[in-house]
Amino acid sequence: MRDGYNIYKKYLAIKLHFSKDDFDFFKYGGETKAKYETFIKRNDRYFFVKAARKYGDDIVDYFVANFIGNKTDYIKDFSEDNYYQWRKRIDGLTYYFKLDMEKLLKKTDGNFDKIFKCYRGQHPPLLKMYLAKKITLETLCILETMLNYTRQFDKNIDETYVYPTIKKKMKKYQPFIKFNPTKMKLELRKMLT
Repeated sequence: MRDGYNIYKKYLAIKLHFSKDDFDFFKYGGETKAKYETFIKRNDRYFFVKAARKYGDDIVDYFVANFIGNKTDYIKDFSEDNYYQWRKRIDGLTYYFKLDMEKLLKKTDGNFDKIFKCYRGQHPPLLKMYLAKKITLETLCILETMLNYTRQFDKNIDETYVYPTIKKKMKKYQPFIKFNPTKMKLELRKMLT
């Protein structure tokens, strides 16, 4: 039961990371203060014990995959499929980034700057493609790491619900994506020449 309790604390830390502006999973070492007694009283404690057995050292990845891929943040709604889809995207990060960039460049007739262009306060092609599920959240995060485009979006996008929600999700998710920015820049440069 103690393994389930430790996993429960990780779950709470990740949940706070994605839902609270002032909580940072990494700053607090992935820990929260949760009482064992509180955990024991939960009806869903079995799900934490089961997740501890099944995912072990990969539990943070499992939770992150479900927090970004699920509509709810309740452990009973988490799915193995979300985790496997996420794992596939992370393991093939460069491949999926290049695929997404090809789609974006095709959409903007090869004009890289148009990907980020906001016309009359509307969403740029980058966000429209993401909302249409044609590109991944990882691509948004990689481009943000390289270009810091959200500063421009903050000034140019008039809408105040959809974009801020995506931006928050992206900012909270970014630290969990490990990649080599230099390698990605080289891949991008190859595509643009």
